[in-house]
Amino acid sequence: MARKESITTEKFQIRGRAAFVRLDKPKKFDDGGDPRWECTFLLDPASKEGLDSIKTVLKTAGDLSKQAYGGIIPLALKQIAAQFVPGTPTPDPKTKDDGIEIAFYSGDRKEYDGFAGMFVVPAHNSKLKPGVANRRGMTVQPGEEQFPYSGCHVVGSITLWAQDNQYGKRIGVNLRGVQFLRDGEAFSQGDIAAEEEFQALEDEGAPADNDDLGFG
Repeated sequence: MARKESITTEKFQIRGRAAFVRLDKPKKFDDGGDPRWECTFLLDPASKEGLDSIKTVLKTAGDLSKQAYGGIIPLALKQIAAQFVPGTPTPDPKTKDDGIEIAFYSGDRKEYDGFAGMFVVPAHNSKLKPGVANRRGMTVQPGEEQFPYSGCHVVGSITLWAQDNQYGKRIGVNLRGVQFLRDGEAFSQGDIAAEEEFQALEDEGAPADNDDLGFG
């Protein structure tokens, strides 16, 4: 069976809050996967810019799906559209699942800070380092003012791509760049606070004699 080439859309922009920002150095994986730069975008359906961005993602994904999968729009895409875009009909519950996965999802599926109620778009790039810009559209470096952080509001430049190979069918998101838009409350995701895990220790005495594992 010949390997099908993935189809990629033209670049477009979305606006939302940034989460899991890795724009300085690519994230490494223990399983040997390619390191990649990452940024997850949280699009708020309650704001005009957020809803407009959601509609752009869904419309672009729908057009891409029809091109890549013979006119089919994934059931998962129809379901999330019905959840986030007012007036979009809910698919018939009896509709057979076509097996096409999509990268974006409802933030209610996760218990991460700031995700509830959001349309989540995780994007990454393992080949090219994404551009990072300040409000003036100029390149900004880590440590400089307006370098994007988890919780701030940003403009994201992305493309969507359609996978159709031995690993299945999937609509993914490629990260091209992130521009700082305005400050926001920083998310608490990431590091675990030591204060939440431990208490102050008193002078330690002899260890408790507790050999019984309760297996009997």
